[in-house]
Amino acid sequence: MTGRLKSILQMPARVAAVAGVTLTQLVRMRLFLVPAVVALLFLALQFVPYQENISMEYQGVAQLQFLKDVCLGCMHLFGLVFCVAATALLIPRDTEDRILYTILCKPVPRFDYLLGKALGVVLLLVLMLGVMDALMSLLLHLRGSAIEAELVGALSAHGYAAEEMRPYLEQVREAGNSWNLQLGILASLLGYGVLTGFTLLISCCTSGSIVSIIFALGGYFVGMFRSSLFAMFASGGEGTSPFMRGAEAVFRVLLPDFSIFAVADTAAAGAPLTWGMLGTLALIAIGYLMLHVVTATWIFSRKEF
Repeated sequence: MTGRLKSILQMPARVAAVAGVTLTQLVRMRLFLVPAVVALLFLALQFVPYQENISMEYQGVAQLQFLKDVCLGCMHLFGLVFCVAATALLIPRDTEDRILYTILCKPVPRFDYLLGKALGVVLLLVLMLGVMDALMSLLLHLRGSAIEAELVGALSAHGYAAEEMRPYLEQVREAGNSWNLQLGILASLLGYGVLTGFTLLISCCTSGSIVSIIFALGGYFVGMFRSSLFAMFASGGEGTSPFMRGAEAVFRVLLPDFSIFAVADTAAAGAPLTWGMLGTLALIAIGYLMLHVVTATWIFSRKEF
């Protein structure tokens, strides 16, 4: 009993050690070059010429919305590809480099190993998305300041008083960066954490990184339309075969509803988000991550290396 309690107390240290090794492993893969390319794209957006066929009072809002859409699209694409590709490569690379045998020969439970792998991917993803988020925030600030200066000059030339300018300046500020947008990005990050755990589960069920990537991406896109697909299953009623009902039950448990985390675009458009909603999403993400890691551990323990 004392030995088991000691092992439980040492679990955070083991998981942190595996996560640190995973982070170092991913950094050596030079994945930081991807956000560097994205950063150049963000900076190039600062010099894109804009033409708006609207009244001068409303100029600039569409520019900021376009910038947010492009930046969020790049961040989403990067997060999706990085989660799937990096996670699918981890176990095959550890096996190829014989790191896996070294770790499993030590008193490291498979659950700790897999959880550390997932957290290592999530940690690097947090760092990279944090850099891209900071660049997006800087870009929105610079463009927003320039738009405000241009708007003040144009409105002053048309005889607007300072009090009359305030509503138009406020809508420019609201179209820029906001806490609501940051909550949407945090929700997306939680979704990437769920996708990391799901990909880890897939990689334990398949052989080969390419197969894992294909199935994980397929599972992600199916998960984006999960509610509609299950509604189709439900419409089958009693005519659905027992096998299909069993498959539906398994999918309901293991396949996440990724659409609930995809709220960054709606947040950028002005849909309000709350900390309570983000807390609920965080609990769902932790639950899915633990479920996937536990299931992956059960499968992983039955594989021969």
